[in-house]
Amino acid sequence: MGLRLRIFLGMLLVVFLALASTAVVAYYHAQRTDVAYNEQRLQRKEAALSRSLDYVLARHPGTLSKDSISAVFSDRICELADVHSLVFSLYTLEGSLITTSAEFTDTESQPPIRLSPETTPSTSGELKIVTTENKNGAEVNRVYWVVFNSSDEPLMIASAKYNPRKIDENAIGAFLNRLTPVYTVLFLGTILIAYFTLISITRPLLNLKREMAESDPLADTAMIDYRWHDEIGALVEEYNVLLNKLRSSLEERAKYERAGAWKEMAQQVAHEIKNPLTPLRLGIQQLERAWNDKAPDFPDRLERFSQTAISQIDILSQISQDFAQLADIRKPKLISVSLDEVVGNSAGLFGSEKVMTDDLGYQVIADSSSLVRVFNNLISNAIEASDEAGSDQPVRITARELGDMIEIAISDKGIGIEQAKLDRIFEPRFTTKNHGLGLGLAMVKSIVEQASGKVVAKSIEGEGSTFYVSLPKA
Repeated sequence: MGLRLRIFLGMLLVVFLALASTAVVAYYHAQRTDVAYNEQRLQRKEAALSRSLDYVLARHPGTLSKDSISAVFSDRICELADVHSLVFSLYTLEGSLITTSAEFTDTESQPPIRLSPETTPSTSGELKIVTTENKNGAEVNRVYWVVFNSSDEPLMIASAKYNPRKIDENAIGAFLNRLTPVYTVLFLGTILIAYFTLISITRPLLNLKREMAESDPLADTAMIDYRWHDEIGALVEEYNVLLNKLRSSLEERAKYERAGAWKEMAQQVAHEIKNPLTPLRLGIQQLERAWNDKAPDFPDRLERFSQTAISQIDILSQISQDFAQLADIRKPKLISVSLDEVVGNSAGLFGSEKVMTDDLGYQVIADSSSLVRVFNNLISNAIEASDEAGSDQPVRITARELGDMIEIAISDKGIGIEQAKLDRIFEPRFTTKNHGLGLGLAMVKSIVEQASGKVVAKSIEGEGSTFYVSLPKA
C-alpha cells in the first residue's frame, strides 16, 4: 500500500469515525435524557401524591383505621391516579392492601416496607423505596413511602406504579435520517479535500523522484532546485548536500584508484620482467663455468643458450611494449604452437638438472610468447618450492592428449600448498610465499583462459604440487 493510499484512507477513516461517533453519542444522550426525565417525573408525581395525602389527612384528624382509610380514599384514590396517570395503592403498615386504583388487586407486588403502629423508622431509607420491575417485557417503576398522621406517627404505606417513557425509536430514526444527507455531503467533501491534499503532497515528491532518476550525480545540472521552504524543501536541500559529498567522495576514490592501478601495473611488470631475468642469470653463470672448465660441448651450450636467451629477450621486449601502450595491451595471437619448442625456451634456461621434460610432441592453440611466460612462472615456482623443501629431484613436465585438449603437467617435490589456501592461489595479490606480489598465478590463469584453456592445481602439503594446464589441440 503506497503512501498516497495510506494517507487517503486514513483521512476517510478519521472522518467516518467522527461521523459515526456523533450518531452514537446522540443516541446514548437521548437514552440518558429519557432516564433522567423518568426519574424526575417520578419524583414530581410522588411529591404531588404526598401533598394530596397530607391534605386529605389534615381534614380527618386523629387515628384512622383500615376501614376508615378505605372509606376516605375510595373515591379520592382513583381521582389522584387519573390526574397523575399512574396506579396508586395504599397498604397497612404490615403490608396488607387497603385500596388501589387498579382494576384488580396487585398481589404480586407487596411493599418492601414493614412497620408496626408502635414502630418509628430508624433511617430515612425505611421511609421511601423505589423499585424497578419487569412485567411481561415492559419496565415498571414503583415507589413506596410511609405516610404519617398529624402526630408524626406512621399511618400507612403508599405506592405509586409508573410506566416510564421509552425512547422514541422513530424519533431517533428520523434524527439519523436527517443527518444522513449532511453526513453524505461531509463525506464526499472529505474525499475531495483528501484527494487535492494528497496531490499537493505527492506531486512534489514524484517530481523529486523523477529528477533524481534522470540526473547524473557527477553532472553540474544534478542539483535539484525547489522553491518552497517546507519539509520537502528541507529534503531537497539535504539531498543536494549529500550529492556534493558524493561527488567529492567519487573524485577522491577515482584519484586513489588511478594511483592504485599504476602501482599494480608497475608491480605486475616488475614481476613479469623478473621471471626471465632469473633463468638468464643462471644460464650465463652456467655458460661461464663451462668456458672456464673448457667444456668440450661449450659451442653447443652457447648455441642453446643463445636461442633461449633471444626468446626471453623478445618476451621482455613485448612486456615493455605492453606497458608502454597501457590501455591498449596487445591482444593474444592464437596460433598453432609447438609445445616442445615453447617449453624448451623456458625450461632450457634452468638446465636439465633442474627441469626434466618428456612426451611434449604436441601442437596447441595459444599465443607463443604468452605461453612462454606461463611456463616461466610455473617452472620458477616449482623450482623455488623444491629448493625450499631441500629436494634434489628435478621439476618434471609431461603432456598427454585428452579428447580435443592437451594437458601439460608441471610437477615438483616441494613443500606443497595448504588445502585451505589451494582454492585461492589464482586470486590476484594472494600468495603463499613470504615474498612476491601474488600476481604470477593470476597472470597464468588469465593467459590460459584467453586461449580457451584452463589451469588447475593439486597439492599435498609436504609432498609437492602439480599444476595442470589444458590447451586446445591444434
